[in-house]
Amino acid sequence: MPEPVPHPTATASSARVAAPRTSTAPASGPRLPVPLLVTGAGLLLAVVFLLAPPLGTDLAAQVARADFVDRHGFAPVDLGWYGGVHQFGYSLFTAGLGALFGVRVVGAVAAVASAAALGWLFVRHRARRPLLAGLLGAVVLVGNLASGRITFAVGLALGLAALVAVSADRPSRPLRLTLAALLAALATWASPVAGLFTGVAGAALLLAALRPGTGPGRPLPGGWRIDRPLGEALTLCFAPAVALAPMAVLFGNGGTQPYTAESMRINVALAVLVFAVLPRRRRVLRTGAALAVLLLVAAYYLPTPIGSNALRLPMLFALPALAGYATLPTGWLAALLAATVWWQNPVMTSDLGRAGSPESSAAFYRPLADELARRAPVGRVEVVPLRDHWESAYLPSTVPLARGWERQVDTDRNALFYRTGLDADTYAEWLRHTAVQYVAFASDSVPDRWAREEADLVAGGLPYLTEVWRDDTWRLYAVTDPTPLVAAPGRLVASDPGQVRFTAPADAGDLLVRVRWSRWLSLEGPDGCFARGPDDWVTVRVDGAGEYRLTSSLRPRGGC
Repeated sequence: MPEPVPHPTATASSARVAAPRTSTAPASGPRLPVPLLVTGAGLLLAVVFLLAPPLGTDLAAQVARADFVDRHGFAPVDLGWYGGVHQFGYSLFTAGLGALFGVRVVGAVAAVASAAALGWLFVRHRARRPLLAGLLGAVVLVGNLASGRITFAVGLALGLAALVAVSADRPSRPLRLTLAALLAALATWASPVAGLFTGVAGAALLLAALRPGTGPGRPLPGGWRIDRPLGEALTLCFAPAVALAPMAVLFGNGGTQPYTAESMRINVALAVLVFAVLPRRRRVLRTGAALAVLLLVAAYYLPTPIGSNALRLPMLFALPALAGYATLPTGWLAALLAATVWWQNPVMTSDLGRAGSPESSAAFYRPLADELARRAPVGRVEVVPLRDHWESAYLPSTVPLARGWERQVDTDRNALFYRTGLDADTYAEWLRHTAVQYVAFASDSVPDRWAREEADLVAGGLPYLTEVWRDDTWRLYAVTDPTPLVAAPGRLVASDPGQVRFTAPADAGDLLVRVRWSRWLSLEGPDGCFARGPDDWVTVRVDGAGEYRLTSSLRPRGGC
C-alpha cells in the first residue's frame, strides 16, 4: 500500500465536488429512509468515537485552542505558541464551541450532521446506490475525526448544508440562496479549507453548466451557452471568497503547509479515477474531479497555507462518489472500492493505532509542568515536538512554548527544522533568537517527523545545554546564557498564553520584548507605548517605572 499521506494541521467539505444539479424535479423512489439510515450509522460511529480514548494527530491542536478560549476568552493572540499566533486565523468560532461543549462532542455532532446531509444529497441527486454511498460517507466522515480534524469537521458540515440549501425545493429560491451564502460563509469561518472546497463545488456547478453550440439556455460569447441558472453556482463560488478575505487580512498567520510529491501523485490518480469511471452525464461530479486535480497540482507547486490540506478532497469523497454513481456490476464495483481503499485509505489507520497513547494524557506532562512552575518565571521553553503534539495542549498554561502545533506557522518561523542537516551551531542560534530558556526532551517517545534531527542533537549532548532535572520520562536542560524574553533592564515577572508581565525602571528607554508583532497587541502600564521592533519582535518604550503588561485585545491600545 502506498505510504499514507501526511495530514495537517488544522478542514472542509469536498463532497461539494459531488455538488448537485439544481433541478427542482423530485428524485424517484423514497427519500426518507436512506438519509435516516445514513444518519443513524453516523450517530452510531460518532458514539464509538466518543467512547474511544483520545486519538488523532490534529486533536491536540483543537484541545489547545479550546483551552485558550476557555482561559482567555476572545483574546486574538495566543502567546503560548511561537511567540504569538492569531487564534482567529485558524477558525473564527470552532475553538469557542469546543470550550463550551467539549472538542470531541463538537466533532461528533458535526460528523453526524455531515452524514445526514450527504445521505440526503445522494438521494436528491439520484445516486444509483444512495444507501451504500451514504454509509461509506458516514464511515469516512467519522473516520476524519480519528485524525482529530474537529475544525475541519465543523466546516464540512456547514459546507454540506450549503449544498443542501441550493439543492432543495423549499423555501423560495431567494431564501435558499441567502441561506446557502450564509452557510458557505460560516463554513469558511469555521475552516478556511472548508471554504476553499465550497468554492470548488461552486466552480464545478458553473463549469458543468457550460455547453458548446446552440440550444436551450443563455447564449455566451464564443459560441457557448449556459443551460441552467447561475445563482447557485455563483453563491457557492463567491460567498467563501467574500468571507475569507477579511479573515485572512486581519488574522492570517501565513506560512506554508508541507506537501510531498508522492502524496500529490497518489491523490491525483484518485481524482482521475473518479473522472474516468463516472458516467459522462454526471457532469458536475466529473468536473469537480478535474478541478480536484488542478487544486492538488497547484497546492503542490505554489507555496501556500493550503498545501497537503488539498488532499482531503479526493481522500474523503472519492470512495462514496464511486459507490454512489459508478455504473459497474456489483463484483467489479466491490473490487474497485477495495482497490481505492488500498490505494489511499480515507481513514488514517496509524492514528487509530495510537489511540490512548501515554503521550495523549495530561499525566504524562504533569511532572515536567510542575518542575517548570517551580522555576517560574520562565520566559519560553522548547519541547522537542512529539509525534501527536500533545505537549502543545498540556504545557502552555504553565509556560509559553517556543513552538506549538500549527504547521504553517512552524514552517514560516522555524524553517531550519524543515531543511536537512540541522547542526549544533544553527540550533544554538535559533534557541537564543527565540528566547528559549529551557529545552525539554522525552527521550523514549517518538518525535514529530520534522523533529528527528533535533531529537538526535539533544540526545547526543550539546555544550550549551545543561541537564538540570529529569524523571523516568523527561529530561530538562537549561540553555547557557539564554536571551531573555524581556531585555534588560526590564525584568520578567510572569508569562502565559494571555500576557507577558514585566517591570522596568523609569530610565529603561526602549526594551525589546520577544513577542511577535501583531496589530492586536495591547500594553498596560504606568507610562509607555510599544511598536514593531527588529525581526518582527516588539519594542516597548518605557517612560515610567513600574509593572507593564503586554496582552492582546480586539480593541488594542498602547501603541506608539
